[in-house]
Amino acid sequence: MAYFLMILGILLLVFLIMLLRTLRLTGNYPQSASADLIRVTAQKPAIHLSEAIQFQTISKLKMEESDATPFKNYHHWLEKTYPKTHAALKKEIINQLSLLYCWKGSNPHLQPVLFASHLDVVPVDKATLTAWHADPFKGEVKQGFAWGRGALDMKNHTVALFEAMETLADSGFQPKRDIYFAFGQDEEISGKEGAKSIAALLMKRGIHLAAVLDEGGMISHGLIPGVETPLALVGIGEKEYVTVNLSAKGTPGHSSNPPRQTAIGILARAIALLDDNPFKARPELAITTLQKIAYLFPFSTRFALSNTWLLKPLLVKQLERKVQTNALIRTTHAATVIQGGIKDNVLPAEAQAKINFRLLPGDSQQTVLSHIQKVVADPRVKAEIDLADAWGPCKVSAVDTSAYNTLELVIRQVFGDIPVTPYLLMFATDARHYQEVSDQLYHFSPLVMEADDMSRMHGIDERIRVDALVGMVKFYARLLKVWGEAEF
Repeated sequence: MAYFLMILGILLLVFLIMLLRTLRLTGNYPQSASADLIRVTAQKPAIHLSEAIQFQTISKLKMEESDATPFKNYHHWLEKTYPKTHAALKKEIINQLSLLYCWKGSNPHLQPVLFASHLDVVPVDKATLTAWHADPFKGEVKQGFAWGRGALDMKNHTVALFEAMETLADSGFQPKRDIYFAFGQDEEISGKEGAKSIAALLMKRGIHLAAVLDEGGMISHGLIPGVETPLALVGIGEKEYVTVNLSAKGTPGHSSNPPRQTAIGILARAIALLDDNPFKARPELAITTLQKIAYLFPFSTRFALSNTWLLKPLLVKQLERKVQTNALIRTTHAATVIQGGIKDNVLPAEAQAKINFRLLPGDSQQTVLSHIQKVVADPRVKAEIDLADAWGPCKVSAVDTSAYNTLELVIRQVFGDIPVTPYLLMFATDARHYQEVSDQLYHFSPLVMEADDMSRMHGIDERIRVDALVGMVKFYARLLKVWGEAEF
Protein backbone atom coordinates (compact mmCIF):
# COMPACT_ATOMS: atom_id res chain seq x y z
CA MET A 1 0.00 0.00 0.00
CA ALA A 2 2.82 2.41 0.91
CA TYR A 3 4.54 1.65 -2.40
CA PHE A 4 1.32 2.35 -4.31
CA LEU A 5 0.85 5.66 -2.49
CA MET A 6 4.46 6.63 -3.23
CA ILE A 7 3.99 5.95 -6.96
CA LEU A 8 0.70 7.84 -6.91
CA GLY A 9 2.38 10.76 -5.16
CA ILE A 10 5.18 10.86 -7.74
CA LEU A 11 2.68 10.80 -10.60
CA LEU A 12 0.64 13.54 -8.97
CA LEU A 13 3.77 15.66 -8.48
CA VAL A 14 4.78 15.18 -12.13
CA PHE A 15 1.28 16.13 -13.25
CA LEU A 16 1.29 19.26 -11.09
CA ILE A 17 4.67 20.29 -12.51
CA MET A 18 3.36 19.75 -16.05
CA LEU A 19 0.20 21.70 -15.22
CA LEU A 20 2.22 24.57 -13.76
CA ARG A 21 4.41 24.71 -16.88
CA THR A 22 1.24 24.95 -18.97
CA LEU A 23 -0.41 27.65 -16.87
CA ARG A 24 2.71 29.83 -16.93
CA LEU A 25 2.58 30.18 -20.72
CA THR A 26 2.22 33.74 -21.97
CA GLY A 27 3.30 35.64 -25.03
CA ASN A 28 6.86 36.84 -24.56
CA TYR A 29 7.06 40.01 -26.66
CA PRO A 30 8.55 43.42 -25.94
CA GLN A 31 6.09 46.26 -25.62
CA SER A 32 5.70 47.94 -28.99
CA ALA A 33 6.88 51.52 -29.14
CA SER A 34 4.58 54.11 -30.63
CA ALA A 35 5.12 54.52 -34.35
CA ASP A 36 4.62 57.49 -36.63
CA LEU A 37 2.76 55.78 -39.48
CA ILE A 38 2.21 57.52 -42.79
CA ARG A 39 -1.24 58.70 -43.84
CA VAL A 40 -2.65 56.81 -46.82
CA THR A 41 -5.65 57.82 -48.91
CA ALA A 42 -7.85 54.74 -48.81
CA GLN A 43 -8.72 54.40 -52.50
CA LYS A 44 -5.44 55.51 -54.08
CA PRO A 45 -3.45 52.25 -53.69
CA ALA A 46 -6.48 50.22 -54.82
CA ILE A 47 -6.89 52.32 -57.96
CA HIS A 48 -3.20 51.92 -58.77
CA LEU A 49 -3.38 48.17 -58.12
CA SER A 50 -6.39 47.91 -60.43
CA GLU A 51 -4.35 49.59 -63.16
CA ALA A 52 -1.37 47.29 -62.55
CA ILE A 53 -3.59 44.20 -62.81
CA GLN A 54 -4.55 45.19 -66.35
CA PHE A 55 -1.02 44.42 -67.57
CA GLN A 56 -1.17 40.70 -68.37
CA THR A 57 2.37 39.90 -67.23
CA ILE A 58 1.94 36.15 -67.52
CA SER A 59 5.07 34.01 -67.28
CA LYS A 60 5.12 30.86 -69.39
CA LEU A 61 7.01 27.65 -68.58
CA LYS A 62 9.36 28.59 -71.41
CA MET A 63 10.25 32.22 -70.73
CA GLU A 64 10.91 32.88 -74.41
CA GLU A 65 7.20 32.19 -75.01
CA SER A 66 6.15 34.92 -72.57
CA ASP A 67 4.85 38.14 -74.12
CA ALA A 68 7.34 40.89 -73.28
CA THR A 69 5.01 43.78 -74.19
CA PRO A 70 2.87 43.73 -71.01
CA PHE A 71 6.04 43.70 -68.88
CA LYS A 72 7.51 46.71 -70.69
CA ASN A 73 4.20 48.56 -70.51
CA TYR A 74 4.12 47.79 -66.78
CA HIS A 75 7.61 49.31 -66.47
CA HIS A 76 6.46 52.50 -68.20
CA TRP A 77 3.36 52.68 -66.01
CA LEU A 78 5.50 52.45 -62.86
CA GLU A 79 7.66 55.34 -64.08
CA LYS A 80 4.63 57.49 -64.89
CA THR A 81 2.73 56.66 -61.70
CA TYR A 82 5.63 57.06 -59.26
CA PRO A 83 7.76 59.97 -60.56
CA LYS A 84 9.31 60.95 -57.21
CA THR A 85 10.48 57.37 -56.66
CA HIS A 86 12.16 57.30 -60.05
CA ALA A 87 13.77 60.66 -59.37
CA ALA A 88 15.22 59.53 -56.03
CA LEU A 89 16.28 55.96 -56.90
CA LYS A 90 18.62 54.47 -59.48
CA LYS A 91 16.86 52.02 -61.80
CA GLU A 92 18.40 49.13 -63.74
CA ILE A 93 16.70 46.77 -66.17
CA ILE A 94 17.89 43.17 -65.80
CA ASN A 95 17.43 40.68 -68.66
CA GLN A 96 15.07 43.11 -70.39
CA LEU A 97 12.07 42.50 -68.12
CA SER A 98 13.22 42.51 -64.48
CA LEU A 99 13.87 45.65 -62.43
CA LEU A 100 16.43 46.54 -59.77
CA TYR A 101 16.25 49.84 -57.88
CA CYS A 102 18.73 51.28 -55.40
CA TRP A 103 18.00 54.02 -52.87
CA LYS A 104 21.45 55.28 -51.91
CA GLY A 105 22.15 55.68 -48.22
CA SER A 106 24.28 58.25 -46.44
CA ASN A 107 26.51 55.69 -44.68
CA PRO A 108 28.41 53.44 -47.11
CA HIS A 109 29.73 51.33 -44.23
CA LEU A 110 26.30 49.84 -43.50
CA GLN A 111 25.33 46.71 -45.42
CA PRO A 112 22.30 47.20 -47.70
CA VAL A 113 18.91 45.55 -47.32
CA LEU A 114 16.70 44.30 -50.15
CA PHE A 115 12.93 44.13 -50.63
CA ALA A 116 11.83 41.55 -53.21
CA SER A 117 8.68 41.24 -55.26
CA HIS A 118 7.86 39.90 -58.71
CA LEU A 119 6.13 41.31 -61.76
CA ASP A 120 4.77 38.11 -63.27
CA VAL A 121 1.51 36.34 -62.56
CA VAL A 122 0.15 32.89 -63.30
CA PRO A 123 -2.29 32.44 -66.18
CA VAL A 124 -6.05 32.16 -65.75
CA ASP A 125 -7.64 28.90 -66.87
CA LYS A 126 -10.13 29.91 -69.57
CA ALA A 127 -12.48 27.17 -68.40
CA THR A 128 -12.89 29.02 -65.08
CA LEU A 129 -13.71 32.46 -66.50
CA THR A 130 -17.47 32.05 -66.03
CA ALA A 131 -16.89 31.34 -62.33
CA TRP A 132 -15.14 34.67 -61.74
CA HIS A 133 -17.19 37.53 -60.30
CA ALA A 134 -14.93 40.05 -62.05
CA ASP A 135 -12.81 39.98 -65.18
CA PRO A 136 -9.38 38.72 -63.96
CA PHE A 137 -7.51 41.33 -66.01
CA LYS A 138 -9.93 44.26 -65.93
CA GLY A 139 -8.79 45.40 -62.49
CA GLU A 140 -12.16 46.21 -60.98
CA VAL A 141 -12.54 47.85 -57.58
CA LYS A 142 -15.92 47.01 -56.09
CA GLN A 143 -17.54 45.79 -52.88
CA GLY A 144 -14.50 46.93 -50.91
CA PHE A 145 -12.06 44.76 -52.90
CA ALA A 146 -9.62 45.12 -55.78
CA TRP A 147 -10.18 42.12 -58.06
CA GLY A 148 -7.97 40.31 -60.54
CA ARG A 149 -4.97 38.11 -61.18
CA GLY A 150 -2.08 39.35 -59.07
CA ALA A 151 -4.23 41.04 -56.44
CA LEU A 152 -2.72 38.69 -53.84
CA ASP A 153 0.27 37.26 -55.72
CA MET A 154 1.86 39.66 -55.99
CA LYS A 155 1.11 42.92 -57.70
CA ASN A 156 -0.27 44.02 -54.35
CA HIS A 157 3.26 43.84 -52.92
CA THR A 158 4.76 45.72 -55.85
CA VAL A 159 2.17 48.50 -55.73
CA ALA A 160 2.37 48.76 -51.93
CA LEU A 161 6.16 49.06 -52.09
CA PHE A 162 6.00 51.79 -54.71
CA GLU A 163 3.27 53.64 -52.80
CA ALA A 164 5.50 53.58 -49.71
CA MET A 165 8.59 54.65 -51.66
CA GLU A 166 6.70 57.49 -53.34
CA THR A 167 5.42 58.82 -50.02
CA LEU A 168 8.86 58.67 -48.38
CA ALA A 169 10.60 60.18 -51.40
CA ASP A 170 8.08 63.02 -51.40
CA SER A 171 8.87 63.68 -47.72
CA GLY A 172 12.59 64.01 -48.47
CA PHE A 173 13.54 60.80 -46.68
CA GLN A 174 17.07 59.50 -47.23
CA PRO A 175 18.12 56.21 -45.67
CA LYS A 176 21.40 55.70 -43.87
CA ARG A 177 22.04 52.44 -45.72
CA ASP A 178 21.45 51.51 -49.35
CA ILE A 179 18.04 49.94 -49.91
CA TYR A 180 17.53 47.69 -52.94
CA PHE A 181 14.20 46.77 -54.51
CA ALA A 182 14.17 43.73 -56.79
CA PHE A 183 11.26 42.92 -59.09
CA GLY A 184 11.72 39.63 -60.95
CA GLN A 185 10.03 38.65 -64.17
CA ASP A 186 9.67 34.90 -63.68
CA GLU A 187 9.17 33.93 -60.03
CA GLU A 188 6.20 31.78 -60.97
CA ILE A 189 8.33 29.52 -63.17
CA SER A 190 11.82 29.51 -61.60
CA GLY A 191 13.20 32.99 -60.98
CA LYS A 192 16.25 32.25 -63.12
CA GLU A 193 15.96 35.27 -65.39
CA GLY A 194 14.87 37.60 -62.60
CA ALA A 195 15.93 37.04 -58.99
CA LYS A 196 18.75 34.63 -59.80
CA SER A 197 20.27 37.07 -62.27
CA ILE A 198 19.84 40.00 -59.88
CA ALA A 199 21.55 38.06 -57.09
CA ALA A 200 24.40 37.14 -59.44
CA LEU A 201 24.83 40.80 -60.34
CA LEU A 202 24.96 41.83 -56.68
CA MET A 203 27.53 39.12 -55.98
CA LYS A 204 29.64 40.25 -58.93
CA ARG A 205 29.62 43.75 -57.45
CA GLY A 206 30.70 42.44 -54.06
CA ILE A 207 27.46 43.44 -52.34
CA HIS A 208 26.40 41.51 -49.24
CA LEU A 209 22.92 42.21 -47.91
CA ALA A 210 22.18 42.61 -44.21
CA ALA A 211 18.66 41.25 -44.78
CA VAL A 212 16.17 40.35 -47.50
CA LEU A 213 12.38 40.54 -47.21
CA ASP A 214 10.27 38.59 -49.69
CA GLU A 215 6.75 37.19 -49.92
CA GLY A 216 5.54 34.30 -47.80
CA GLY A 217 4.27 34.41 -44.29
CA MET A 218 1.22 36.50 -43.48
CA ILE A 219 -1.15 37.45 -40.71
CA SER A 220 -2.99 34.17 -40.33
CA HIS A 221 -6.62 34.25 -39.27
CA GLY A 222 -7.95 30.75 -38.75
CA LEU A 223 -5.34 29.08 -40.96
CA ILE A 224 -3.65 27.20 -38.11
CA PRO A 225 -5.97 24.60 -36.59
CA GLY A 226 -6.84 25.56 -33.03
CA VAL A 227 -5.68 29.19 -33.29
CA GLU A 228 -8.50 31.64 -33.90
CA THR A 229 -6.76 34.92 -33.05
CA PRO A 230 -4.81 36.80 -35.76
CA LEU A 231 -1.19 35.64 -35.79
CA ALA A 232 1.76 36.96 -37.78
CA LEU A 233 3.85 34.21 -39.38
CA VAL A 234 7.34 35.21 -40.52
CA GLY A 235 9.07 32.74 -42.81
CA ILE A 236 12.69 32.03 -41.95
CA GLY A 237 13.32 29.30 -44.52
CA GLU A 238 11.79 27.24 -47.30
CA LYS A 239 11.38 23.56 -47.90
CA GLU A 240 13.61 22.27 -50.68
CA TYR A 241 11.76 21.34 -53.88
CA VAL A 242 12.68 18.05 -55.55
CA THR A 243 10.85 16.08 -58.24
CA VAL A 244 11.73 12.43 -58.81
CA ASN A 245 11.06 10.61 -62.09
CA LEU A 246 9.86 7.13 -61.16
CA SER A 247 9.69 4.49 -63.91
CA ALA A 248 8.96 0.79 -64.14
CA LYS A 249 9.78 -1.59 -66.98
CA GLY A 250 7.30 -4.24 -68.07
CA THR A 251 6.85 -6.91 -70.72
CA PRO A 252 5.13 -5.50 -73.81
CA GLY A 253 2.59 -7.62 -75.63
CA HIS A 254 -1.11 -8.42 -75.95
CA SER A 255 -3.31 -7.91 -72.92
CA SER A 256 -4.94 -11.33 -73.45
CA ASN A 257 -1.76 -12.95 -72.11
CA PRO A 258 -0.66 -10.64 -69.31
CA PRO A 259 2.17 -11.27 -66.85
CA ARG A 260 1.45 -11.29 -63.13
CA GLN A 261 2.31 -7.57 -62.98
CA THR A 262 2.35 -5.03 -65.78
CA ALA A 263 4.58 -1.97 -65.83
CA ILE A 264 1.62 0.05 -64.58
CA GLY A 265 1.00 -2.40 -61.75
CA ILE A 266 4.67 -2.36 -60.71
CA LEU A 267 4.69 1.43 -60.68
CA ALA A 268 1.36 1.65 -58.84
CA ARG A 269 2.69 -0.68 -56.14
CA ALA A 270 5.81 1.48 -55.75
CA ILE A 271 3.69 4.63 -55.34
CA ALA A 272 1.44 2.88 -52.83
CA LEU A 273 4.47 1.78 -50.80
CA LEU A 274 5.74 5.36 -50.70
CA ASP A 275 2.32 6.58 -49.57
CA ASP A 276 2.24 3.96 -46.81
CA ASN A 277 5.79 4.68 -45.66
CA PRO A 278 6.34 8.45 -45.41
CA PHE A 279 9.52 10.05 -44.13
CA LYS A 280 9.88 9.93 -40.37
CA ALA A 281 8.65 12.95 -38.47
CA ARG A 282 11.29 15.46 -37.38
CA PRO A 283 9.20 17.91 -35.35
CA GLU A 284 11.96 19.95 -33.68
CA LEU A 285 11.68 23.07 -35.88
CA ALA A 286 7.88 22.97 -35.86
CA ILE A 287 7.79 22.55 -32.08
CA THR A 288 10.05 25.57 -31.66
CA THR A 289 7.60 27.58 -33.77
CA LEU A 290 4.51 26.30 -31.98
CA GLN A 291 5.95 26.73 -28.49
CA LYS A 292 6.28 30.46 -29.07
CA ILE A 293 2.52 30.67 -29.64
CA ALA A 294 1.51 27.75 -27.43
CA TYR A 295 -0.64 29.97 -25.20
CA LEU A 296 -2.99 30.57 -28.17
CA PHE A 297 -3.96 26.90 -28.50
CA PRO A 298 -6.67 24.93 -26.67
CA PHE A 299 -5.59 23.54 -23.31
CA SER A 300 -4.77 20.02 -24.54
CA THR A 301 -2.35 21.35 -27.17
CA ARG A 302 -0.85 23.86 -24.71
CA PHE A 303 -0.30 21.02 -22.24
CA ALA A 304 1.53 18.93 -24.85
CA LEU A 305 3.64 21.84 -26.12
CA SER A 306 4.65 22.77 -22.58
CA ASN A 307 5.80 19.25 -21.81
CA THR A 308 7.42 17.90 -24.95
CA TRP A 309 10.07 16.21 -22.79
CA LEU A 310 7.38 13.63 -22.06
CA LEU A 311 4.57 14.13 -24.56
CA LYS A 312 6.41 14.61 -27.86
CA PRO A 313 5.08 11.33 -29.38
CA LEU A 314 1.50 12.35 -28.58
CA LEU A 315 2.10 15.82 -29.99
CA VAL A 316 3.48 14.36 -33.22
CA LYS A 317 0.37 12.19 -33.57
CA GLN A 318 -1.77 15.28 -33.13
CA LEU A 319 0.20 17.25 -35.72
CA GLU A 320 -0.01 14.39 -38.22
CA ARG A 321 -3.81 14.56 -38.29
CA LYS A 322 -3.95 17.80 -40.30
CA VAL A 323 -2.27 18.17 -43.68
CA GLN A 324 -1.13 21.71 -42.81
CA THR A 325 0.69 20.70 -39.65
CA ASN A 326 1.86 17.33 -40.99
CA ALA A 327 3.83 19.21 -43.65
CA LEU A 328 5.60 21.14 -40.89
CA ILE A 329 7.11 18.06 -39.28
CA ARG A 330 8.36 15.89 -42.14
CA THR A 331 9.56 15.73 -45.69
CA THR A 332 6.42 15.14 -47.74
CA HIS A 333 5.77 13.66 -51.15
CA ALA A 334 2.93 13.57 -53.64
CA ALA A 335 2.48 11.64 -56.87
CA THR A 336 1.51 14.39 -59.29
CA VAL A 337 1.92 12.97 -62.82
CA ILE A 338 1.54 9.42 -64.15
CA GLN A 339 1.84 8.06 -67.69
CA GLY A 340 1.67 4.56 -69.14
CA GLY A 341 -0.05 2.64 -71.90
CA ILE A 342 -1.28 3.57 -75.35
CA LYS A 343 -4.28 1.26 -75.88
CA ASP A 344 -6.58 -0.81 -73.72
CA ASN A 345 -5.44 -4.14 -75.22
CA VAL A 346 -1.71 -3.39 -75.37
CA LEU A 347 0.66 -4.10 -72.48
CA PRO A 348 2.91 -1.07 -71.94
CA ALA A 349 6.66 -1.52 -72.03
CA GLU A 350 7.10 1.21 -69.43
CA ALA A 351 5.13 3.36 -67.01
CA GLN A 352 6.33 6.66 -65.58
CA ALA A 353 5.38 8.97 -62.75
CA LYS A 354 6.56 12.21 -61.19
CA ILE A 355 6.77 12.35 -57.41
CA ASN A 356 7.15 15.81 -55.93
CA PHE A 357 9.03 16.01 -52.61
CA ARG A 358 9.20 18.99 -50.25
CA LEU A 359 12.23 18.52 -48.01
CA LEU A 360 12.73 19.61 -44.44
CA PRO A 361 16.14 21.16 -43.73
CA GLY A 362 18.55 18.29 -43.16
CA ASP A 363 17.17 16.06 -45.91
CA SER A 364 18.71 16.08 -49.38
CA GLN A 365 18.27 14.67 -52.85
CA GLN A 366 20.38 11.69 -51.81
CA THR A 367 18.24 10.96 -48.74
CA VAL A 368 15.17 11.03 -51.00
CA LEU A 369 16.68 8.47 -53.39
CA SER A 370 17.82 6.31 -50.47
CA HIS A 371 14.34 6.45 -48.95
CA ILE A 372 12.73 5.37 -52.24
CA GLN A 373 15.20 2.52 -52.68
CA LYS A 374 14.62 1.27 -49.15
CA VAL A 375 10.83 1.52 -49.25
CA VAL A 376 10.18 0.25 -52.77
CA ALA A 377 12.96 -2.38 -52.78
CA ASP A 378 12.21 -3.42 -56.36
CA PRO A 379 14.98 -3.46 -59.00
CA ARG A 380 12.34 -3.05 -61.72
CA VAL A 381 11.62 0.47 -60.44
CA LYS A 382 14.07 3.22 -61.32
CA ALA A 383 14.22 6.58 -59.51
CA GLU A 384 16.04 9.63 -60.87
CA ILE A 385 16.11 13.24 -59.73
CA ASP A 386 14.52 15.54 -62.30
CA LEU A 387 17.34 18.07 -62.44
CA ALA A 388 15.22 20.46 -64.49
CA ASP A 389 12.66 20.56 -61.69
CA ALA A 390 14.74 20.55 -58.51
CA TRP A 391 15.89 23.47 -56.40
CA GLY A 392 18.65 23.40 -53.86
CA PRO A 393 18.14 23.72 -50.10
CA CYS A 394 17.30 27.05 -48.51
CA LYS A 395 19.08 27.80 -45.26
CA VAL A 396 17.12 28.69 -42.15
CA SER A 397 17.71 32.28 -41.06
CA ALA A 398 18.37 33.25 -37.46
CA VAL A 399 15.74 35.00 -35.35
CA ASP A 400 18.12 36.45 -32.75
CA THR A 401 19.20 39.25 -35.10
CA SER A 402 18.48 42.96 -35.18
CA ALA A 403 16.89 42.58 -38.61
CA TYR A 404 14.38 40.00 -37.36
CA ASN A 405 13.71 41.81 -34.08
CA THR A 406 12.97 45.09 -35.85
CA LEU A 407 10.78 43.28 -38.39
CA GLU A 408 8.77 41.77 -35.54
CA LEU A 409 8.53 45.17 -33.86
CA VAL A 410 7.22 46.87 -37.01
CA ILE A 411 4.60 44.15 -37.51
CA ARG A 412 3.27 44.83 -34.03
CA GLN A 413 3.43 48.60 -34.48
CA VAL A 414 1.40 48.53 -37.69
CA PHE A 415 -1.03 45.70 -37.03
CA GLY A 416 -1.45 45.98 -33.27
CA ASP A 417 0.20 43.90 -30.59
CA ILE A 418 -0.51 40.59 -32.28
CA PRO A 419 1.56 37.44 -31.69
CA VAL A 420 4.47 36.93 -34.09
CA THR A 421 6.27 33.65 -34.68
CA PRO A 422 8.84 32.35 -37.17
CA TYR A 423 8.00 29.33 -39.31
CA LEU A 424 9.15 27.30 -42.31
CA LEU A 425 7.54 27.99 -45.69
CA MET A 426 6.04 25.01 -47.48
CA PHE A 427 6.59 26.59 -50.91
CA ALA A 428 9.44 28.23 -52.81
CA THR A 429 9.99 31.93 -53.50
CA ASP A 430 12.57 34.15 -55.17
CA ALA A 431 14.33 34.58 -51.81
CA ARG A 432 16.25 31.33 -52.23
CA HIS A 433 18.27 32.93 -55.03
CA TYR A 434 19.70 35.51 -52.61
CA GLN A 435 21.31 32.96 -50.27
CA GLU A 436 24.79 33.67 -51.62
CA VAL A 437 24.50 37.41 -50.92
CA SER A 438 22.64 37.38 -47.59
CA ASP A 439 22.49 35.29 -44.43
CA GLN A 440 19.14 36.69 -43.32
CA LEU A 441 16.24 35.86 -45.66
CA TYR A 442 12.81 36.63 -44.24
CA HIS A 443 9.35 36.12 -45.69
CA PHE A 444 6.34 38.20 -44.75
CA SER A 445 3.32 39.37 -46.70
CA PRO A 446 1.82 42.16 -44.57
CA LEU A 447 -1.88 41.35 -44.79
CA VAL A 448 -4.48 39.19 -43.09
CA MET A 449 -5.10 35.89 -44.88
CA GLU A 450 -7.99 33.52 -44.23
CA ALA A 451 -8.66 30.07 -45.70
CA ASP A 452 -10.90 31.65 -48.32
CA ASP A 453 -8.08 33.95 -49.42
CA MET A 454 -5.59 31.10 -49.76
CA SER A 455 -7.85 29.31 -52.24
CA ARG A 456 -8.06 32.47 -54.37
CA MET A 457 -4.29 32.68 -54.93
CA HIS A 458 -3.65 31.17 -58.37
CA GLY A 459 -7.37 30.37 -58.34
CA ILE A 460 -10.76 31.91 -59.01
CA ASP A 461 -11.79 35.38 -57.79
CA GLU A 462 -8.38 36.54 -56.64
CA ARG A 463 -8.93 39.77 -54.72
CA ILE A 464 -7.66 41.92 -51.85
CA ARG A 465 -9.52 44.15 -49.45
CA VAL A 466 -8.95 47.86 -50.06
CA ASP A 467 -8.16 48.46 -46.39
CA ALA A 468 -5.70 45.53 -46.38
CA LEU A 469 -3.76 47.20 -49.18
CA VAL A 470 -3.61 50.40 -47.12
CA GLY A 471 -2.10 48.37 -44.27
CA MET A 472 0.53 46.98 -46.62
CA VAL A 473 1.59 50.49 -47.65
CA LYS A 474 1.88 51.60 -44.03
CA PHE A 475 3.89 48.50 -43.14
CA TYR A 476 6.39 48.91 -45.97
CA ALA A 477 6.82 52.62 -45.29
CA ARG A 478 7.49 51.94 -41.62
CA LEU A 479 9.93 49.07 -42.26
CA LEU A 480 11.74 51.07 -44.94
CA LYS A 481 12.39 53.79 -42.37
CA VAL A 482 13.34 51.39 -39.57
CA TRP A 483 15.65 49.17 -41.63
CA GLY A 484 16.89 52.18 -43.59
CA GLU A 485 18.00 54.00 -40.43
CA ALA A 486 19.00 51.10 -38.17
CA GLU A 487 22.71 50.43 -37.75
CA PHE A 488 22.81 46.64 -37.88
